[in-house]
Amino acid sequence: MASPSLAMLLANALVPVGTGPIGVAITPNGAFAYVANNGGNTVSVIDTATNTVTATVPGLNGPIDVAITPNGSFVYVTNGSGNTVSVIDTATNTITGSPITVGSNPFEIDITPDGAFAYVANHGSGTVSVIDTSTNLSVATITVGSLPNGVAVSPDGLTVYVSNSGSGTVSVIDTATNLVTATVAVGGTPIGVAFTPDGNFAYVANNGSSTVSVIDTTTGPPSVVTTIPGFGTPAGVAVNPDGTRVFVVNFGTNNVSVIDTATNTILTTLPVGTQPSRDAVTPDGNFLYVTNNGSNNVSVLQIRPIVTNITPASGSTLGGDPITITGSGFTGATAVTLNSTPVASFIVVDDNTITATTPAHAAGTVQASVTVPLGTGTGGSFTFVPPAPTITSISPASGTTSGGTLVTITGTNFTGATAVSIAGTPVTSFMVVDDTHISAITAPHAPGTGPVSVTTPGGTATGPVTYTYVTPAPTISGFTPASGSTTGGTQVTITGTGFTGATAVSIVGTPAASFQVLNDTTIVAITAPHAPGSGPITVTTPGGTAVSGTNYTYVTQAPTVTGIFPTSGPAGASTQVVLSGTGLTGATSVTVNGSPVPFTVVSDNQITATLPPHAAGTVTVTVTTPGGSASIPFTYTRDRTQLTATPAIVQVFPPHPYAGVLTATLTDLDTGQPIAGQPITFSTGSTTLCTSVTNAQGVATCPAILALPLIILNGGYTATYAGNSGHQPATAHGAVITI
Repeated sequence: MASPSLAMLLANALVPVGTGPIGVAITPNGAFAYVANNGGNTVSVIDTATNTVTATVPGLNGPIDVAITPNGSFVYVTNGSGNTVSVIDTATNTITGSPITVGSNPFEIDITPDGAFAYVANHGSGTVSVIDTSTNLSVATITVGSLPNGVAVSPDGLTVYVSNSGSGTVSVIDTATNLVTATVAVGGTPIGVAFTPDGNFAYVANNGSSTVSVIDTTTGPPSVVTTIPGFGTPAGVAVNPDGTRVFVVNFGTNNVSVIDTATNTILTTLPVGTQPSRDAVTPDGNFLYVTNNGSNNVSVLQIRPIVTNITPASGSTLGGDPITITGSGFTGATAVTLNSTPVASFIVVDDNTITATTPAHAAGTVQASVTVPLGTGTGGSFTFVPPAPTITSISPASGTTSGGTLVTITGTNFTGATAVSIAGTPVTSFMVVDDTHISAITAPHAPGTGPVSVTTPGGTATGPVTYTYVTPAPTISGFTPASGSTTGGTQVTITGTGFTGATAVSIVGTPAASFQVLNDTTIVAITAPHAPGSGPITVTTPGGTAVSGTNYTYVTQAPTVTGIFPTSGPAGASTQVVLSGTGLTGATSVTVNGSPVPFTVVSDNQITATLPPHAAGTVTVTVTTPGGSASIPFTYTRDRTQLTATPAIVQVFPPHPYAGVLTATLTDLDTGQPIAGQPITFSTGSTTLCTSVTNAQGVATCPAILALPLIILNGGYTATYAGNSGHQPATAHGAVITI
């Protein structure tokens, strides 16, 4: 007797068909059920979606059983009154070809898994006919026991079990040879036979003894391992797809007994129509179709829960979320699971609704399973997602704009984090330490404050925690060179950190003439002019000012003298010269062979000086500055001289010499002054007349009265100056003037 909960479970439908329905089979896609109407000589086609008859195939002759090919294209129908088998084309639901002749009074029929052969139990002739489905001809006849009734092909297609209702046995046929290889004694008047999906067991309905024999097919030979009592003249047998339930039709008690294959006991009975004969389970395992021979209809029973939907469709991996499962057949549910994990709790609201609380579960999409005494139904879709993360703190809360700061983010639900950003910029790297801590390295970023974000499969948490990027204070680790000229212009390379954005560079307190930030660690600066001395270098950025730990020294440049113009001058006169070179600023003296001379610094590259008279020869002109001394040669040359001789005057008429004294005047052309104290030689021809020393006026006098005739003869005389260390030689010719 079915319990009230089971009765409520069943979503019964009753489909009217033809007269005296017996056999039933369902297409592989579950869309149609074909029913053999023995008394009406027809086959009814039931649309399983609507449970209505959509076609009736006539032309049969006492049809008893139906079997459908694995491809669903053809239905084979045994004609118990015609000793034939008819073939129905499912595309048109019409009989195709001529009836296939088989043995006497064919009852049940089954088809091999490959669809190649159909086996027919010939009740009246004690045989089994083998039909080749490619030709639809009977190709073999196998002798079995008395009054064969039921027939079932094993799932692997290797054997066929035939129930012999007249001899209380089951014949085992080897399909490779079509020979009977074993005969198994069962209960009285066996009719229906069916295999479990794994093929390990065959269940046989013993109509005469109201029992079911369970045959272990794996032993050699097969043998009955248990006999289950408690049935009411059973006939048809069907097994659900997962092999957990066997449904036995009780022809004499108008119900179906449900066997639990784990215990081989009757779990419950389900009421159906009058004189039920055969049954079939839909491929999805949800429904059982039972032919009611006495009431000319088919009972449709929902034999396990059907889960259609889960709302909401997702929830936290932590569990605790309320869900609603909808479907049918939930009354009497004993268990609800999500991916085999029991829900925390559940309530059966009605046959179509269950409310439940999710359990903790790994992330992923699962289905719900609802279990009732008849079985378990699975369906719907629910996705476990990690809970959204939260952020409570970050330490430290600030760091440099250059990045590289190690921070620790604290919060919840960090496991599986896929991204971490700070102030909108992804961190350089991060590691999930545990569900509440993340270690990360900040990336470079402009100065400013922004939120911390953590992304996980459960969502993204942004803030309220913030992090501040600050410009780092610069540091100076060194510079080169360590000194340079007070004139400036020295290129100094400064090294350190945090130089990006530098706004000022000063050297010994004076801003650099110019500077360039090459990168965050290097600055190149040009020194400005500065007095001699030492002091630090400073670099200023938005992050602060760095002061070098060592000093830069301004040193006065050692002078160089590269030229003097003119390069020579007269020994007897002062010479104005221009000295050219470098580092001449601040010159303290100009000397000639160590003797100071007047000078003027025109620029760092030029000095004018007055060189005094000096003995002829090369001297050293030296320029001295605080940075040192530099020299250049200068040549004193002998002064140019000029000697002028007065003519020798002779009075012809009246004949008388005039004075008879010769004079010559020696003048320094460079100074314009007479040269005193210098010997002058007077001569005429090859005769030296006399040598006389110049007086203060540079005049030398030679009495030559006696030599006048010779002077006249030679046309005059010559005055000669041989020169000295300071003066060049000179000569002069004194003519003869006759008056």
